[in-house]
Amino acid sequence: MRSGFLILAALLVSVGTGLHAQEMVGKYKLVPALPRPGATQIFDNDRGRVWDVIYPPGMSTGMHRHPSDFVGVELVETMLKVTTPDGVEHVNPVHRGQIYMLPKGLTHIEENVVGHPQRNSILIELKDAGPHTYDNHSQAPEFAGVGQKQVTDNARVILWDAHWAKGEAGKPFFQTHDMFLVPMDAGTLSITSPDDAAKTLPVAGGQVVFLQGGQVRTIQSTDGELRAAVVELK
Repeated sequence: MRSGFLILAALLVSVGTGLHAQEMVGKYKLVPALPRPGATQIFDNDRGRVWDVIYPPGMSTGMHRHPSDFVGVELVETMLKVTTPDGVEHVNPVHRGQIYMLPKGLTHIEENVVGHPQRNSILIELKDAGPHTYDNHSQAPEFAGVGQKQVTDNARVILWDAHWAKGEAGKPFFQTHDMFLVPMDAGTLSITSPDDAAKTLPVAGGQVVFLQGGQVRTIQSTDGELRAAVVELK
């Protein structure tokens, strides 16, 4: 009986040690990339998990490693200090409207520089739900054919810096991929589709809209000059 008790006790100590052990990268202890203080989850489905993240000036995120590829959209013009695992610091401007994808495994510390506006980013953690491509049997062009500015095209996403002028007629397009829209400005979007009820969406900067692919859609602004990041998910 006592032998069994000792074995059980040893197992509990071993499990407890594993749970409390913290992975080190050089001299830094790793902390979770997300969630973390200042990060609020605002959307989650089988294609991505979306976070609205603020970075109070002078508050470090801690050294963290991103567990998945992710897309970022910057909402504020500011300055950011990034520290890499070797301890090297880089201070660079963050520009409102930057849209980018960064890879799984990226490891760093981020800190909004004191004396500059508070950074606010939308981060979309991409999920491995498999590629979703919808065949276009319509006469409408794909999203690439409606005159928006392409930022990135890689194995995971196509990123667009999109603009809709108030009252300007939208151009129909066939949505070949599921997509996230991340408005950077406040206004109202009208989204219509032959296969779905028309949607009129008041939006604010940093709000997120998910649109499933496989339909012809028309997007236009009915209120305000709207700029948005469009994330096509491959």
